[in-house]
Order: sequence, then structure tokens, then C-alpha cells
Amino acid sequence: MSINPSGGVWAEVAGQTRAISQLSQAAAAARDLIAAQNHPADPDISPDGATPAGGTDMDSGTHRAAMTHSWLVVGPPGSGRSTAAKAFAAALECEDTDNPGCGICPACRDVRQGTHADVSVLTTEMVEIKFDDVKALVQQAYRRPVRGEWNIIIIEDYDRMSEYSSNLLLKSIEEPPERTVWVLCAPSAADVLSTIRSRTRLVQLSLPSPAAVAELLVRQDASISPELAAEVAAAAESHVGRARALAYEPQLREERLGMLRMISQMHTTVEAMWTAAALVKLVDKQAETLRGANDREERAKVLEAFGLAADTPDSRLPRDVKSALRGAKLSETDAHRRARRASFDTWDRVLGDISGFYRDVMLAQVGSAQPRINLSRPAGELIDAYVARVGIGPQSLAQTTSRLEAIRKARRRLMGNGNIALDIEALCVELVDRNRAK
Repeated sequence: MSINPSGGVWAEVAGQTRAISQLSQAAAAARDLIAAQNHPADPDISPDGATPAGGTDMDSGTHRAAMTHSWLVVGPPGSGRSTAAKAFAAALECEDTDNPGCGICPACRDVRQGTHADVSVLTTEMVEIKFDDVKALVQQAYRRPVRGEWNIIIIEDYDRMSEYSSNLLLKSIEEPPERTVWVLCAPSAADVLSTIRSRTRLVQLSLPSPAAVAELLVRQDASISPELAAEVAAAAESHVGRARALAYEPQLREERLGMLRMISQMHTTVEAMWTAAALVKLVDKQAETLRGANDREERAKVLEAFGLAADTPDSRLPRDVKSALRGAKLSETDAHRRARRASFDTWDRVLGDISGFYRDVMLAQVGSAQPRINLSRPAGELIDAYVARVGIGPQSLAQTTSRLEAIRKARRRLMGNGNIALDIEALCVELVDRNRAK
């Protein structure tokens, strides 16, 4: 059985050669396991998983140990954990007998679009995954696949699950049903309970290089120029989703540049206060946009389940569809948690952008040849003007280091439920540049 880790669904996973090889081997081994179960008398398929005569484990594709029922995909934000998990699910359900994960068969397309009957994805827009959602998945784990060969359950942001909910998963992961596959995604193995971690097979992702992200963007959409792709990949610090958003939304790029301009031109405490207020307003706006996009996506999923187009007007919806849409509405408590999650995520990104600005300043101050995060000419001019104003001596470098530390502390306070307005005001005061331009 051939394995093509560079094409098909694997082409969507940027810069993860080792993980792709591991998962594609598992998909091939899973195909052999199914074949052995469906054709136990086939002399070419050894019932005990051994390699048939005349071939090696990897060459024959019957390396059964490559497949297991419980997986843990870990990697930093932006590394493509959920993309890798869904690509693996598509490869397991793929209808191409020679190339698991072909990317073009109906099963691969449905998994990628989120409409495959045997693939469930649990994601959350809240701070914590709800216990009832986990309970429903555990019950679903004991359901037989209805279309493909595997019943696959993917849990994104597993680190947002409480210990109580994790313990609910334990038995199903420890002794999963024969045709069920669990795929858990988390930033690191340390974010997972040891009892769960020891019962899953680890897939380690790394943050892809900006070049790999840029190549992915251009390959997926020819309308994105290589220059723009390189710029947004660097600005997003290799976060694929963030890079894609920057590439498609010029307004987002403008807002990012305007924010860096405000930060770089604060010379007094009063200006710091005005900047803090502007940042709070900007983040509120972007978080609201994010929530609106998520609401539209949720509505589209409900309509798609009924075989309707996402843009079907409410006036043309049948009564049962309207009832389903009302049932999908969040409670007041859930809406609050969802808004809080969107705010946290947006602040984390904004503070990351500000930190990237000062990182580039530091690189310029020490004369480093490392690539900058901010490659666009307007952003580069801001950095050069800032460095020319504050200087490159030891004292200026120490101030830049202090500002980076202030940003790190602000991020930690915000994630700890601090007062956002006060925390951002305090941060902006610490970032004030007292060296006025002449």
C-alpha cells in the first residue's frame, strides 16, 4: 500500500514532516487492520499482524503497531493541531484503497467540511469545555460507524477540560470500542492528566517556519501573492489561522499597523492613557467580530444538517429548522463565557503583536541578522524611526528588555481575570517613550 504524506489531506498540514509521516503510517496500518478483519482467510494478510513473506513492515504497510485507538496531538498555538487531527481522520475514512488521505474522494471532502457522519469534533468558544458535552461524546464513543470504517472523535483544546471531565473520558480511552478512535489536541503533554497521557500515543507538532506557512497560503489560494504571504506569515509568527486572516482582511492589517504606530509614539502618561483606551476599544470591536463570525458558522452548520444553503433567509426556513436554530442558541451564562473566551484570545494576539514590535526593536539594537516579524515597509519604518529615537546603547537595550517583560506580565494578569482597562493602562505607562522626536 503506497503512502503519500506530501499530498492529499496532508498537504494542508504546514511544516510537520515527522508528524505527517507518523499519522500517514498509522492510517495505512489501520487500513490493513480492517482488511484483516474483513478477510481473515486471506493468505496475504497475517492474522497476528506479522509481515507477509517477501516484505518489510513499512514496505508492506502491515506494521500494525503504527495504529492505536487513542492519540494526543500537541503543539504550540498555530502549529495546526486541529488541522493535523482532521487530516488523520480523513485518512482513516478515505475511500481510496491505495492512498489513504487522497483528499479528493467523498469521504475526505466530507471530513474536511465537517459533514462526515462518523467524525465528531468537539471545540469550544468558552474558557472551559462543558461536562455535558464530554458526557455526550463518551456515549457516542460506543456507537458503531455508520458510513466508514472508524468512529472518530476529535477534541480540540483538550487543555480546557476540567479534571472531572477528563476522568469521565478515562475508561473509554483506556478500553476504547473496537472501531472508535480518540484524538485529543492540546498545547503540550504537560496540559494533559498523566492518566490520560499514559494511555495515548503522542504526536508532537512544532511551530512551522514562516516560509512553510507562506508556501501553504500561496498553494491554497493563488490570489495571495508570495510577498503578501511572506509578510503575513512573519507578522502572525507562523500561526497559520492568524496568517490567513491577515492575508484575506486588509482592514485587519491596517488595524494592526495603527496599533503599532500608537504604541511607538507614546511620549507622555496622558498619551499612554489615550492609547490604552483605544486598545480596549479595538479589542472589543475585533472580539465582537469574532463572535459574530462564530455565530454565523454555527447557523450554517445547523442549516447544512437540514440540507439548506448557509445563506437561506429566515423567511424561507421550515418550522423545524427554526426550532433547531432556537435550540442552538446559547444560554445567558454560555454567551458570557463565549464572550470572555473571544476577549482573551483577542488580547493574547494583540499583546503578541506588541511584543513582536519590541522584539524587532531589540534585533535592530543588537545588529542581529535574524528575520524581523514585521516585514511590511510601513511597519519597518516605524521600527527604524523608534530605534533612531531611543538609541542602541546598553541603556536603551535594557529599556527594551524591560518593556518586553512588562508585556509578558500583562498577558499573565489578563489571563488571570485581571481588570482589563487598568492592566492595559498600567502596561501603556510602562511602554512610554520619554525621548520625544525632535
